[in-house]
Amino acid sequence: MKIRNVLPVFALSGLLLLTACSETKNDRTTQNEKLIAQNVIPSETVKEKLPTILEFAAMDKGFSTLTSAVKVTELKESLNNEGAYTIFAPVNLAFEKLHPDTVEKLLRPEHKEKLKAILNCHILPEVVTEESLIEKIKEGNGSIELKTIGGTLLTATMKEDKVFLIDKMGNGGNLVTTDVKASNGLIHTIDAVMMPKK
Repeated sequence: MKIRNVLPVFALSGLLLLTACSETKNDRTTQNEKLIAQNVIPSETVKEKLPTILEFAAMDKGFSTLTSAVKVTELKESLNNEGAYTIFAPVNLAFEKLHPDTVEKLLRPEHKEKLKAILNCHILPEVVTEESLIEKIKEGNGSIELKTIGGTLLTATMKEDKVFLIDKMGNGGNLVTTDVKASNGLIHTIDAVMMPKK
């Protein structure tokens, strides 16, 4: 008799426990779904503003020479302004390829205009992605000309699987890192310094 009376109690307890676990699981699933949705769909107010081209360069030690050159030439305002620019940013190694003492001389105030002309050879007045460059090179039967804000024409072609730029002096360099987004355009790093025609 005692065993028969106890069995319904166990059965009822088991049913209550199962229901409680199921509800807890459903609560957790709902909470997890909410958290995942919050992570996947960022709030518009939380979106972070991208740095400008110059702010990006200033944050990277690999562009310390470029950053110093921009300060000397007073191009700081242009590269911090709202706009649509593409810069082929020479890394420090690119400047080191120049004749010894060249950079030191160029950074002197008396050579400001010459340095500005050199830097202007690296800036396009529009946003041009690597993909669009490659497409235009193919459409142009292997090469295209790009007009910089300084009026210099650069020839873009392909060298193996990389975009290769050549200036009017015959200097050439590969685009290394491409399509780095800034608030006012795009940055492509280049392993050579482009020069204006003398």
